[in-house]
Amino acid sequence: MKNDLTKLSLLVVDDSSINQRVVTMSLRNTVGRIDSASNGMDAYKMYCENQYDIILMDGRMPVMDGYEATQKIRNYEKEKALENPAIIIALTGSDTEHEAKACLSSGMNASMLKPFRINEFLEIVKDFN
Repeated sequence: MKNDLTKLSLLVVDDSSINQRVVTMSLRNTVGRIDSASNGMDAYKMYCENQYDIILMDGRMPVMDGYEATQKIRNYEKEKALENPAIIIALTGSDTEHEAKACLSSGMNASMLKPFRINEFLEIVKDFN
């Protein structure tokens, strides 16, 4: 992973356009490319086309939830033998232990509680550099 975040691509996956905008506006001068998806199926399709460096993934969404999308992305990465799998960070409204376990068991690397906080995001990403 590169230390210069302006060279990284980020996919924000949330069924709330407000949450997408908050993250995009918070990181627009920090991360190079930011795209958004409003459900897990769109996120999976977009990842297969673009191989994002970082994905902020909501857990509960229509069409396909974030856990299933993460599992599909991880399977795709294995099938394609990608050298640099995405850092997938849950951005969730629930802080239960069950939610935390679900995030990690689906293949996510870390989790953050909503609302989005840029300093927490940067700390998590720094841990993977």
